[in-house]
Amino acid sequence: MGLEYAIVDSKRKELDKVVCDRCGRSIEKESAGQWNPFGEPFSQYHEPHFKEDYFVLEQSWGYFSKKDGSTHQAVLCEPCYDIVFADVKIQVTEYM
Repeated sequence: MGLEYAIVDSKRKELDKVVCDRCGRSIEKESAGQWNPFGEPFSQYHEPHFKEDYFVLEQSWGYFSKKDGSTHQAVLCEPCYDIVFADVKIQVTEYM
């Protein structure tokens, strides 16, 4: 689950699939098969776009933690984000 990458070439990786770690739902890739104005695959210069947005939480734990040396990552679709963080005060900055 989470973020899955496809090996594009030996120098870069490209985000290939997003799967919610809570509900297991896949978020579809939008840019697959699309071409830019120069006749190149869209993802040649940009990360692929997905039909929905998703939330990624990543924490590398440090010296004063019982989890020292480990990195935790969670990927949530928007509906699961709303459920998981319903009781958490989130600071939101909106850009107009």
